[in-house]
Amino acid sequence: MNKNKISIEWNILLKDIVKNFWVVVLCALIGVMGNYLAGHINYEPLYTSSATLAVFASGNSGSYSTIAPANEKANVLVNVLTESTVKECAAEYLGVDGFDGSISATVLDNTNFIELKVTSDHPEKAYNLLNAVIKSHHKISDKVFKNAGLSVLKMPSVPTAPSNRISNSNNNLIIVGAATFSLAVIAVLSIMRNTVKKESDFNEKIDSKLIGTIAHENKQMTLQEIKQKKKKGLLIRSNAYISLRFTENFHKIAAKLEHMQSNEDCKVFAITSVAENEGKSTCAANIAVSLADRGNKVVLVDFDFKKPALYKIFDEEFSEGSELSELLEGKINENDYKFKSYKKTPLFLAFSTKPAPDYRSWISDGKLAALIEKLKSTFDYVIIDTAPISVDTTVSDIVRIADKTIMVIRTDTVTVNVLNDHIATLSKVGSNLAGCILNDVYMNILPFSITGNDESNYYGHKYGRYTHYGNYGHYGHYGKHHSHKKDASEDTVTAENKN
Repeated sequence: MNKNKISIEWNILLKDIVKNFWVVVLCALIGVMGNYLAGHINYEPLYTSSATLAVFASGNSGSYSTIAPANEKANVLVNVLTESTVKECAAEYLGVDGFDGSISATVLDNTNFIELKVTSDHPEKAYNLLNAVIKSHHKISDKVFKNAGLSVLKMPSVPTAPSNRISNSNNNLIIVGAATFSLAVIAVLSIMRNTVKKESDFNEKIDSKLIGTIAHENKQMTLQEIKQKKKKGLLIRSNAYISLRFTENFHKIAAKLEHMQSNEDCKVFAITSVAENEGKSTCAANIAVSLADRGNKVVLVDFDFKKPALYKIFDEEFSEGSELSELLEGKINENDYKFKSYKKTPLFLAFSTKPAPDYRSWISDGKLAALIEKLKSTFDYVIIDTAPISVDTTVSDIVRIADKTIMVIRTDTVTVNVLNDHIATLSKVGSNLAGCILNDVYMNILPFSITGNDESNYYGHKYGRYTHYGNYGHYGHYGKHHSHKKDASEDTVTAENKN
């Protein structure tokens, strides 16, 4: 058994990426802002003023007969204009101590035109320095060429924007790089997280037996529910949108519980989990419904007195004489307590609709144990929904009352080490752990596929042959339980009537 084996489940990986996509966006923004700050921390704007000059022949003609001599002299004048002596002449012309800028000059291709530029840290300064160069350059250029001169074709102007603007051309590269890096980190953390992500992980990592696998089922069934983000309890008998695979998963588990009862005389099953939101109550409710559908007389009891949830799953409200906490508190006589009947089936419900702060005393004085004993004499199966082990220490006392305990494990929720520690704890406190149910399993990454694998590790199995529940007929030797069906016209049943 390799408890630290790395596992990849593509559905969970995609879910982690979608869930943490804000991190990807944030990293991309941080990268862009970092690039902006890096470029602006030491940024000093520079301004460039430019003018276009033409080289002409001095003398009678005033022009060259061909372009070649003019272009040659223009190239020489470019070197002259960038000399430091020209800068000294320009500074002297302005009456300042030095030339606070830089000069650049280029000859336009195959012409006698020179583009002259002066760059400085202020737009007006760049303009004034360029004017000074144009006005004073002749002091040097006339000494080099006696038969050539310069005329201004395009006068300089005051620059309106920096010439050394920071380029954002690499922002796209930074965004892609930051997003890729963050996605890689999310993927690595998802893959390295040591949880049970699929059935093969359970067999490799968990120190218990796998009783059944429950396929992932979306609680938002219609477009209106998705739009309103409305979720309903996933009950296999009450929702037409429930998938056949989800229903069959619970029928398989119910069949295994019947097998346990037949071989080991087990009637009381406690359904628990390590953490909250692992689907414990949903599993307990659907197992009870499935057992009742198979003709068994079943009572579903909510012993999660901190945060009762079964009444929400069955969409029940407070009803006088049906509050389990009031029965245990002695406010309701035992013979007057009314079990809720579920849809004219042999399933009866005993739960509270609000927390009960004094529930610990019911355990210590034996009230819960006495209640379970009485229910055992009346029902074929007693299904107990407990609180999560990690949030209520009394669970260890409740599971000792049950004949068997079943732990619900939701994929990718609790780490393997924590799960195995609590499994070992259940054994230490005297609980008879029947095994675990792996809940919320993504059977296949293909959205329209109904193939997958179950606890038998049989991949690619089609569920079409389970269209009729009658295919479970090989459990026919449990037919003795069919005699416990109740009158379909009853809505509530008192403890006295059942006894």
